[in-house]
Amino acid sequence: MSRGATAAPGRPEGRGAWGAPGAPHGVGLVLLALALASAPAAPAGALERVRAVVHVHSDVSTGDRPLEELAATAERQGIDALLLADYFLARAEYGLPPFRALTRVVQTERSVLDAGPARYLARVREAQAKNPRVLLVPGVEVAPHYHWTGSPLALELGLRDSQKNLLVFGLTDPDTLAALPAVHNRRPGVYDGQSVLDALPVLLVIPGLVLLARPRRGLKRVGRAVVVVRRRRWLAGGALVALGVTALVRGWPFSADPYPPYADLGLVPHQELIAWVERQGGVTVWSLPEARDEGERWVGPVRVTWRTEPYGDDLLRTARWTAFGAIYEDTTRFERPGERWDRLLGEYAAGERSRPAWALGEAGFHGFSAGQRLGSIQTVFLVAERSPRGLLDALARGRMYALQRVPAAGLALGEFSVRAGAAAATFGETLRVAAGTALEVGVTLGADGAGPGEIRATLVRSGAVVGAWAGPPPLRVVHREVFDGRPAYFRLDARGPAPHRLLTNPVFVRPP
Repeated sequence: MSRGATAAPGRPEGRGAWGAPGAPHGVGLVLLALALASAPAAPAGALERVRAVVHVHSDVSTGDRPLEELAATAERQGIDALLLADYFLARAEYGLPPFRALTRVVQTERSVLDAGPARYLARVREAQAKNPRVLLVPGVEVAPHYHWTGSPLALELGLRDSQKNLLVFGLTDPDTLAALPAVHNRRPGVYDGQSVLDALPVLLVIPGLVLLARPRRGLKRVGRAVVVVRRRRWLAGGALVALGVTALVRGWPFSADPYPPYADLGLVPHQELIAWVERQGGVTVWSLPEARDEGERWVGPVRVTWRTEPYGDDLLRTARWTAFGAIYEDTTRFERPGERWDRLLGEYAAGERSRPAWALGEAGFHGFSAGQRLGSIQTVFLVAERSPRGLLDALARGRMYALQRVPAAGLALGEFSVRAGAAAATFGETLRVAAGTALEVGVTLGADGAGPGEIRATLVRSGAVVGAWAGPPPLRVVHREVFDGRPAYFRLDARGPAPHRLLTNPVFVRPP
């Protein structure tokens, strides 16, 4: 189910094996990410195109199809890879202070943490073995934090930002995956003041047992005689014991929530997740940043609302994430010329950011019952190695473009390169040339299948449109200019009749 659809209150809806287990997690992809665009790239001719669908849910979480069926469907549609993003932990809870564990109401759905990360990764390997022709890359969709507003006493509760989510790829060790820092992923041995408050009601067992063990003495008239009787206080003692046991069961093991949902923590949990994943050698992708999720439900006399506003500005306020969903089945503005994506790219080009913000196509696929098609939104990767590791290498380097199409037809990118004499670079790469050097930007767009009747291509240079062309496929154009010595970048946005679209990542041009 895609974000923007009505969901149950508190429901963390979607907007919706590379490397050997036990391998060092802080090496691999971290080194790739540090290299990124400025690293020497493999020749374009040596790279293979892999058509992938990014952000796919299976029946491990809220998807309605098993992994094996998804892989078989992908193969029939000519899709080479699926980047899975099952929910890491789909849980929302609210408890009354001060004893929140005892009074909390919880709503959950299937998730990777419920199934167990080891079992999830094993299922991906099993499905991969049954269909080796479609690459399956395990990943998770993570809600780092959400928060409540209002109060049941005011008959108004609001769940906020439960869909401000990140996709995480590249963590293949079960213990590492299980330790992701996120709301409600409590770690054993970590306690706080709320842990103490949640444990206090357990002490009610003691007076309860005392009441049960020590009968109360009383007098009772029997005829003309008065006798002493002993009565066990079953009701009071039993109630206290039951309450204490309930507190134990509901609160155990009383470990602290890393990000309690009763206060707005801003972007701290999100940035800490990004940094943590990077240290483990993984990559993070901001998910559907301009999608909207809202709704309401009455729970008795209490009105419960949920809302996640578009959060494109938050991408500018966070750092060192890898990519974001730029094209998906919703209206977007973030990637338009001069908008916030160009601001992020400009900051990187100017040296104000340590890494660029790469764009990809994001499916947010939950199942056919929701009216979705598996291949409507694709990301085409240029990989040096046809493997999950090769895909994540391409993702870290920005060697990919986003594509929106229909089953029988779509746009096809023949060439997008920036040349300076014999030197050339394509998307995700950096071309280093001296000021005064003549540049040529070559574009070739074609049609896959029946294809769109006409293509409109827009060339963006450092946030400004410097060329626009239209014509039937194949469309071949060349843009020429002289490099002025200031860091710049070029990116391509091509469209046909709706829904056809193709969006490349940038080519950076820098002085030596």
